Amino acid sequence: MKTNKVASIIRWIAWIYGGIVLLIPLIALFRTLTGENNFLTEWKSIVLYAGLIIGLSIAYKWELVGGILATLGLLISGFIHPLLLPPGILYIIYGVIMMKKRYST
Repeated sequence: MKTNKVASIIRWIAWIYGGIVLLIPLIALFRTLTGENNFLTEWKSIVLYAGLIIGLSIAYKWELVGGILATLGLLISGFIHPLLLPPGILYIIYGVIMMKKRYST
């Protein structure tokens, strides 16, 4: 029972934090589409924002896959910011806990 509570807390923190972090690339993408700022000139920016948007969006349904995609997007782009990394890591931790629980019974 304690594992369920810890996993639930990790998931809720990841959902809330991931939602806040997801707003950052969405706002930047909106600004690019309206012509205010064009940050999509380098491949690193494209990988960073695509990885975050796709990974954190998928993580709401499939935590482990989305967490891996979001974390890989940050690692490949080379922009490892301490405020953007935790949601992906938390989703990965939650996914691993749930896989261990599922296969241990």
